[in-house]
Amino acid sequence: MQRRPRLITIPLLATSLAIGLMGCGDGSSDGADGVTRISNEYDTLLQSRSIVREDRTSIDETAVELRRLATDADELGRTGDPNAAAILAANIRSAAGTFEADEAGRLESGAQMTRTLIRGLAGDAELLSAAADSTASMDPVAATIFLGNDGAEAGARVTEAEALMSSLNQGLAQAQSRRDSRLEKAQSLEQNASESARTGVDAGPLEGLEDINASIAFRREARANRVEAARNDIEMQSIAPTIRVTTVQRDGDASIRDSARAAREELDGRIEDNQAYAETLRRDVAEMAASVIASMEELERFETTEIIPRYVQAMNDFSGAAQSARVLTRGGSKAESSIGARTISNAEFARGRVAWDAASTRNRTADLVARIIASGLLEDDASMRSTLEEVIARRDEFLEDAAASMQRAIDALANTRSRDDTDAFITQRIQQAIEGINGADLVSMADAARKTRAAARAAGGGSTTGGGTGGFGTPAALAKFLSTPAVDANAMATYRNAVVAESSTAQGLAEIFTAQLDLMSDLLPAMTKRFGAEATIAAFKNAGQGQSPFPAFSVESVDGGSARLANPTMSVVATKGPAGWRVDLDATLEQDPQMEMMVAMAGPMLKNMMRGLGEQFTIVTGEVEAGDFSTASEVVAALQEKMSAAMGGMGGR
Repeated sequence: MQRRPRLITIPLLATSLAIGLMGCGDGSSDGADGVTRISNEYDTLLQSRSIVREDRTSIDETAVELRRLATDADELGRTGDPNAAAILAANIRSAAGTFEADEAGRLESGAQMTRTLIRGLAGDAELLSAAADSTASMDPVAATIFLGNDGAEAGARVTEAEALMSSLNQGLAQAQSRRDSRLEKAQSLEQNASESARTGVDAGPLEGLEDINASIAFRREARANRVEAARNDIEMQSIAPTIRVTTVQRDGDASIRDSARAAREELDGRIEDNQAYAETLRRDVAEMAASVIASMEELERFETTEIIPRYVQAMNDFSGAAQSARVLTRGGSKAESSIGARTISNAEFARGRVAWDAASTRNRTADLVARIIASGLLEDDASMRSTLEEVIARRDEFLEDAAASMQRAIDALANTRSRDDTDAFITQRIQQAIEGINGADLVSMADAARKTRAAARAAGGGSTTGGGTGGFGTPAALAKFLSTPAVDANAMATYRNAVVAESSTAQGLAEIFTAQLDLMSDLLPAMTKRFGAEATIAAFKNAGQGQSPFPAFSVESVDGGSARLANPTMSVVATKGPAGWRVDLDATLEQDPQMEMMVAMAGPMLKNMMRGLGEQFTIVTGEVEAGDFSTASEVVAALQEKMSAAMGGMGGR
């Protein structure tokens, strides 16, 4: 119950009004003395009660004393002025009801803290249960395959890197050798040039001309060798960074390969440790579940023996106040009748407000009980469901009582002989309060089935998928996975493991359920590797004019260990097993016998279609792997064209 109707308070009539009314009647002086005595005791009692109570742990007994005074006023009415005694008794009983309701509200604030603690305890137990399921269901086969593939791929990359490094180092050595040879040759030529130049100079201009020309030729050839040596040096400088990068890549892949090997060696030990840890968690969950049950029982005892009885007593006090005020409406003056009508309205409205508070208390508890049932925390929730039914039934009684009391408050104001704008305003506000009651957000038995397990588990997926035994932590997590395209081999294996089919008919239904996955089992991974997952999914979505070719599943209902998932084309049952939630096609057929006929009719037609379309998907997959397409959209367009042609000629197959 999320919101509370806007309530109003009508001030209580002053006790002096009772004395004033007494003067208008035929009461004796003894009656006047009695009214004065009771009024004084009433005032003294109110003044002795602190406005702000420092001790909020003890029970306030002011209401008990007020009821005693109200009884004295009733006795006075039989011997003295009935009107004065009636208005006095009405005011005192209204005060008693107010104090009793305040006491109930104080106790309810403590109960709300208890509910918060129980909700937190149940949430923690749920998370531990999810952790136990996830830990216990780790699949060694899938993990071994994954680690083996990961290690093998890393090893292959190491081999490739080492081969590349060998080639690069060979090229580097050859370039260095060529550079050194040319530098050595250039140096020798430069020495020859120097010697020829000296000989030519010594011989003179004519006799030494041949040596001078030889010197020039030597230097020209030496310069050519140095240029080539410089080019060899540039070649070496371009190879060296590639060698460094390749070395880093090789070392990284070698680390991955070695880590995968070590992880595979440790896997068996980890699985055994996980099973033991899961058992420890489940024992903790069982203890926490027992604590939740015990705490709920104590909360219910406290509400039914302490809080609700005080609300009921307050309602009775306000009913008594209304009953006392009715004396003023029986043959009295116009003023007395109006006072009586407004007092009745005030008391009835206050009674309705208290009934609303009692209903709110019961609804808050109903919400907590429904959440605990829906969480799946309790192995046997029959007792808790029975409690929920009782709490809801009592809440509804209080709601009906609240609306009826407030309607009586409106009816009483209608009987006021001197109605004014204030009466009209009060009537409007009470009507708004009734509308708030009728439109309140209420818990129903259906909430115990609709609410899913903890949000953290749904958001995390809680996946416990594994080789043939894997499931998911919640129906919502399963529905989310089924709605996500399986774009790689691991996701496709998980998809198939998430479907249970034992009978031959269920297996036929499984072929229909996974037909699209089977067609795309090679194409989607090839496209994902070539263009990326996002581009691949977007290409199929765009081809469908914005409609995803992978219809999204949603959770329609959850009832204990069974749930129904649906998309625009299919509705299936999911069940919770030891390893988590999976699609149960046998249970689907049991709940929908007509589906068996559909399987019998659609099965042969589907196989015929799969043969024809499968060939086209294989062709397109080969073209993707060969690099014949530049975008994912081109792949989808080519696939649509081939599918159209295949569908046209499929009848003859």
